[in-house]
Amino acid sequence: MPRYGVLNDAYLGSWLQRDEPGGPMWALNLMKYRPFADYRDGRETSLSGIEADDVYSPNEELRAVGARIILLAPVVHQLVGDDTVWDRIAIAQYPYRAAMIEMNMRDDFQKAHAHKEAGMESTIVLASFPNENGPIPPQLSGTDPERLLLLQVVADADHHDLAEGIEATRIGRFWVEDWCIGDHRSFAEARFDLVSPDAAEELIACTPVRDDANYAVIADPAIDDVARSLTDPTRVLFCRGRMPGKPS
Repeated sequence: MPRYGVLNDAYLGSWLQRDEPGGPMWALNLMKYRPFADYRDGRETSLSGIEADDVYSPNEELRAVGARIILLAPVVHQLVGDDTVWDRIAIAQYPYRAAMIEMNMRDDFQKAHAHKEAGMESTIVLASFPNENGPIPPQLSGTDPERLLLLQVVADADHHDLAEGIEATRIGRFWVEDWCIGDHRSFAEARFDLVSPDAAEELIACTPVRDDANYAVIADPAIDDVARSLTDPTRVLFCRGRMPGKPS
């Protein structure tokens, strides 16, 4: 068992009981790092937690199962949340749900995972999918120096949208089927908007909101392929109305 979160065994196990694999799945990661890497085998290291996670960087292992990183973004400000202040967010897009399990079973992944386990203090990983009949978003990226990324992860899809009333461009809205790794809390939706630095400052100027159920962060992406990942809706085989954990 990893030290950085609880595995949702019931949900993960349900993936292997499906009649068809379905796909793709966007695995949203919220990540908080240890100040210094702490390896289970007791090895001495000068690595910080985030540096250990950078060593982990499983690009080859992801490619081996047909997956890829489509978002990697350091958090520059947390607008809404609890005592956990996230350091970085990421999305790995898998061709189908169980591809994540297949990757985790690989020997090369298990070897590299020791670095993630040493560097990560806590993480939430959410299985998310584009909202049914959602529009294809503008093909813009947060890697543009004139744009930042606003991510909202909410427990209720009707929760107030921080992007309303400011200059923002929505590049993705995803429903969350369930959590893969976390702390037993459930979330309903993840919203991604590109905002200007001025709009970000407008949000940051507001008093930070203490909220144990929802998160909102401003991030500065190094990789942002979220919008482009939604340009082929024929690949998205999931319907909003299907019950979490039930075979598709």
